[in-house]
Amino acid sequence: MVILGISIGTRTSGIAIISRNGLIEWRTLSFKNSWSEKKADYIIRTYERYIKRHKVTVVSLKVPPLTHQTKAITDILEKLVALFTYHGCMVEYKTKVQIKEAIPDLRNSKDIINYSATLYPVLVQKQQRELRNRNKYHDKMFEAVLVAHLCKQETSYPPD
Repeated sequence: MVILGISIGTRTSGIAIISRNGLIEWRTLSFKNSWSEKKADYIIRTYERYIKRHKVTVVSLKVPPLTHQTKAITDILEKLVALFTYHGCMVEYKTKVQIKEAIPDLRNSKDIINYSATLYPVLVQKQQRELRNRNKYHDKMFEAVLVAHLCKQETSYPPD
């Protein structure tokens, strides 16, 4: 089983791929153009490349609460559901509140970054850089790592 964690956004998104062997890919994706259907399709194609490349079977999405979902986020979510259905992926959705409920020690984004780097030491360099930055760019990547990790914990993990 391979899990794709996504922290969705219309300007930046975070992704993380976790398999039985651990964290195998992580990054922050930037989508700079103004919102359009063309941009939405580009975002979906980007996620699809990760699904195909890593043979993803489960997707864990960090989504904003319903009160903070814009029309653009709603459009992306609709397209993502169709994409995941097409590829036969199981999907789970988590908000930041649900992440904090699952890990009560997390109070803010800095805690999410530190906790993710503790779980996966390969992230320490990004953690240190992100904590020094005034403008947080990689927060979504760390959120994606965490939702994928929580999904791994919650799901029975048969051999790949």
